[in-house]
Amino acid sequence: MHKLGFFICLCLLGPQSLFTQETAATGKIELPSGESIMDKQIEVTGGIDAYKKLKNIVIKGTFEAPGMKADITVYKAEPNLMLSETTIPGMGKILEGVDGKIAWSYNAVQGAVIKKDEMAELAFINAHFREEEWRAKITKAETIGIETVEGEECYRVLLTPKVGDVPSTNYYSRKTGFLVRTDLKVKLPMGEFNMQMIQKDYKKVGDLIMAHTIIQKMAGQEMKMSHAEIQFNVDIPKTTFEPPAEVKALLK
Repeated sequence: MHKLGFFICLCLLGPQSLFTQETAATGKIELPSGESIMDKQIEVTGGIDAYKKLKNIVIKGTFEAPGMKADITVYKAEPNLMLSETTIPGMGKILEGVDGKIAWSYNAVQGAVIKKDEMAELAFINAHFREEEWRAKITKAETIGIETVEGEECYRVLLTPKVGDVPSTNYYSRKTGFLVRTDLKVKLPMGEFNMQMIQKDYKKVGDLIMAHTIIQKMAGQEMKMSHAEIQFNVDIPKTTFEPPAEVKALLK
């Protein structure tokens, strides 16, 4: 999910202005603008008013990777606060967070880390809470074609970010308007990798419709997060997003 408040006008225009149609003169497919496709995704998943009501979100579920299954809880709050707690049997917790000022991680094996450069940028992008405000993160959204992805015919939208120089590509279902997959490049300490993030199992939660399964593919490996419970606007203590003492020690 990523994005916005221009849907009243878009809905009044009707579905033909939002989705592809063939021209009588040429028989060629006219592609809708990237902006209209991304705005439509916000509309079909609940609408701008429903997104604006959100102050925070808590997601609980499981995280699966080759040879591992763990419980995970993710806390997100406006404007850019995030904490994920992954509990691995026999290994303890892996913590990843953004407190609005720094992006950090901590686990018993690697210890405390304050993220820098591309890793920090990616963390802050993921922590940006207001999905409807996708224009705050994207300079340009360009529809560059139609492609079948995960068995669905999708619009392929190339996104140019405001931060960083690496574009990403979103695939939106022509039938539902939902985001199906995101392709991007990720720079890690061990090199640059192509990543695919697949979103599926869309279900209604309150006034919104959200993907309940996220599959990440990178370097021949597949990881899956399954959402068992999603809650909105719950009581989250402010201290939740504070980094642990081990991370704070690195700031001194």
